[in-house]
Amino acid sequence: MENKSSIEELIKQMESFKLPGYKDLPEIPLYMEQVVSYVKEALGILGNNNDISITPFMINNYVKAKIIDSPSEKKYNQRHLGYLIAISLLKSVVNMKDLATFIDIDRSEILKKNNSDTFLYDVFKELEEDALHNAIHKVKVLNEVFKKSAKKNKNKKENSEEIEKANLSYIALRLYVESEANKLIADMIMQQIGQDTFKNLDTSKYDRKKIGVEAKKLRDREKGVKK
Repeated sequence: MENKSSIEELIKQMESFKLPGYKDLPEIPLYMEQVVSYVKEALGILGNNNDISITPFMINNYVKAKIIDSPSEKKYNQRHLGYLIAISLLKSVVNMKDLATFIDIDRSEILKKNNSDTFLYDVFKELEEDALHNAIHKVKVLNEVFKKSAKKNKNKKENSEEIEKANLSYIALRLYVESEANKLIADMIMQQIGQDTFKNLDTSKYDRKKIGVEAKKLRDREKGVKK
């Protein structure tokens, strides 16, 4: 079956997926087009999702909104790349206000004093890989259960394709529900932190929107930011 082969190939690819370590990010600063190309390469199979892709237009607006620092002579360093990889993966589920808060915490004097220049990216890489591998493990286990069940009912071949699609849909639904529940709780935690935690960031206008309106929201935020 096409579905079976594709899901098993996905499992195989995801089990071996790893983000580059901070020290593996290019030490030589990159120009914009090189950044976009590198981020896409670093995301590997995940970069095939349109919600994760990042463009020069988006990066320019992240800079204008002061979510990330301005490039030096139009070149982006390791810190920029780490932030942009994290933003690429989180922007479809985390609103820009909270992304700005995470990055502002990372740039705070407390972490700088503790020589934690790579703190956010190191933590993000570990959490992202753990979450992905845990999710794919669930997919693998459930897929094996359904395969064994299909073997026991091999005489009912006439409905095998429909049953397989239903099983895969169940797996996807379970992951969606878990993701939705996790997001609800995470949003509640961020609401507890409050909008005034970092007063140098005017992020109150942000809420979760599709990529199409992201730039406008970022420009609105830029107008309210004071150096």
